[in-house]
Amino acid sequence: MTIGERIKEIRKAKNISVEYIAAQLDVSKTTIYRYEDSTIEKIPIKSFDRLCEVLNVTPAELMGNAPAKLEPAELPAQFNNAQDAMAFILKTPTLAAYGGYNPESMDDETIIAFANEILQQLKLVSYKYRG
Repeated sequence: MTIGERIKEIRKAKNISVEYIAAQLDVSKTTIYRYEDSTIEKIPIKSFDRLCEVLNVTPAELMGNAPAKLEPAELPAQFNNAQDAMAFILKTPTLAAYGGYNPESMDDETIIAFANEILQQLKLVSYKYRG
């Protein structure tokens, strides 16, 4: 997908008009259409940065170099088996970054207890800071 195609896709997904973007970038509507159909491939840096702001995306996202955004995960009320508990522990980047635990030295019961305690802490923090 080209940058122009991404501009158009994001603009339409966010229900933003070409007129609005043109006004924000201080360019003509034709220029925006030319960005979208890739007639203009080299968007000036100042316009590119402003376009990212208007579309509320990072430059990397607009260029197609950003990782896919993660969707919020549904968490269980509690873990009942070690396999699901370990998958949760290993997929939680904050835990991996903090470290201080050794899953290889834990038995199944300890893994389940550890994952459930983390789950409880996440719930408490989310309730505390819920808007």
